[in-house]
Amino acid sequence: MMLVEIVRLLIVLTCTAGGYALTRSAFGSSNQQVLGATLGALVGYVIGGAVGRLLRRGMGVLEDEVARAPAAQVLAGTVGAAAFGFVAALVSLPAVFAIPGGWGWPVLAAAAWIGVYEGYRVAGRKSEELLALAGLSTRPLVTATRFGDDKAELFLVDTSAVIDGRLLAIADAGFLPANLGVPRFVLDELQGIADAQEGGRRRRGRRGLEVLEALRRDGRVAVHVLDDEMPEFATVDAKLTALARRLNAGLVTTDANLQHVAELQGVRCLNVNRLANSMKPPILPGEVIRLSIAREGKEPGQGVGFLDDGTMVVIGDAAARVGEEIEVRITSNVQTSVGRMLFASVASTHD
Repeated sequence: MMLVEIVRLLIVLTCTAGGYALTRSAFGSSNQQVLGATLGALVGYVIGGAVGRLLRRGMGVLEDEVARAPAAQVLAGTVGAAAFGFVAALVSLPAVFAIPGGWGWPVLAAAAWIGVYEGYRVAGRKSEELLALAGLSTRPLVTATRFGDDKAELFLVDTSAVIDGRLLAIADAGFLPANLGVPRFVLDELQGIADAQEGGRRRRGRRGLEVLEALRRDGRVAVHVLDDEMPEFATVDAKLTALARRLNAGLVTTDANLQHVAELQGVRCLNVNRLANSMKPPILPGEVIRLSIAREGKEPGQGVGFLDDGTMVVIGDAAARVGEEIEVRITSNVQTSVGRMLFASVASTHD
């Protein structure tokens, strides 16, 4: 309320002086001057309250925007606003002398205000680049030589790959890159999963933390926690893709959608599921294998079994053989979005 009353007082004083001066020049009577000053004060009181409340609301919005914006953006925006405002005022200064009647001053004020506004917006959006040019970058991992070797290959790991649980086995097999980067926002998401109320989700989150700790202790893969934040993006996937592009790094994931989006933006991806599928031993049509029939299939007469690697095999005319281990002949295979599926028939005893 203090701001509203101060603004109202200033406007009341201005309107009072304006009403007094206006009636003095028009009528010259002291009574008319008192009336003009009184009317000016009343008008100023009403206008001052409205302007004060409007200004307070605008200041509140400005404070919220500044509070949400990163400090680097506020600093760069302030410097840009001052520089643009000064240049705009300097360019429009001749208008003060060229436009008669003192109307050049409003033009100067409007130009300066536009310069301040545009300067804050432009400099705020380019805050990181401008601060980096000035040697004040807030992202040292981006501009500095990474991990002591500018040729070291870095791959960021996402939450889905960590909770999947196969990273440690892949590292033991030597298929992981030498440097894994774990952004802080991925760790925060992983901790949220580990603290979840639902038991299965909580177990996956804790397993992910255990995998990262095991990788760190193992030593064959260097695990680097990156404090880089990407506040301009809302989702973890968008942050990961943007950070990978900024660091010229790759991604390790099991999320096919994230992989597609990242690869469209030029980010190299290592998909754990794709690696696992490609490492499965090929089974060609015509081969005969022994398989335990686990359950009936969706279609009448079908039986379903599974290979050791989890691949589903659909066997025709095997519904009556559930629970038995029989020989089946592979007839075809289909690649689906979730992996490979095989179709087979019961091998005859004459094969």
